[in-house]
Amino acid sequence: MAAVNPPLPGADAPGAPPLGVTRSRDGGATRATIVTAARAAFDEKGYAATSLREIARNAGVKPSLVVHFYGSKAGLLAASVEWPFDPDTVVHEVLAGGPDHIGERLADVFLSTWEQDGRPNTALTLLHAACERPEAATLARELFTTCVVSPIVTAIDPERAELRASLVASHLLGLHVGRYLLAFGAIADANTDLLKQALASTIQHICTGELW
Repeated sequence: MAAVNPPLPGADAPGAPPLGVTRSRDGGATRATIVTAARAAFDEKGYAATSLREIARNAGVKPSLVVHFYGSKAGLLAASVEWPFDPDTVVHEVLAGGPDHIGERLADVFLSTWEQDGRPNTALTLLHAACERPEAATLARELFTTCVVSPIVTAIDPERAELRASLVASHLLGLHVGRYLLAFGAIADANTDLLKQALASTIQHICTGELW
């Protein structure tokens, strides 16, 4: 009788799905569970009062797994509202070039994201929700200000950093509403590069110039 060789380590058993398929599906299900737990916690308690440990507990996973998938609480907030970029990455990239061109880099990040063809306009969806639900308004404010703009402005340590961060977030959202929701003629029809220059100069002054 011919000898039966034992299966090689890691080889698929007969009839089993290809190696990695089940793991991938489990990973997708785990991500969905974490995001669902995060949305519920953010809606109920707000961003600041919610911890990654609490979200992990509600999702039935270890906190380290949440960090593995989403990097940070800011990254998890972005995922929970389906925001198209990672806040931590943007903060790092904008600050990497120093304070002199912060306005230009911030304007480029937001306008480039909003102008991408075929991408659902997440910001408008979030703003519509914010008009109807106070908790959605809180999430919108925390995503724009707490997770993105405030860390950037605070890092360059100007006077009245909190006010400056709120003004920058207001200008970004204001341009978004004017171009994509209310469609003010001159703003809706303007070339993206022109808008970027105008927005950049205003943001730069707010971040580093005199406010009074």
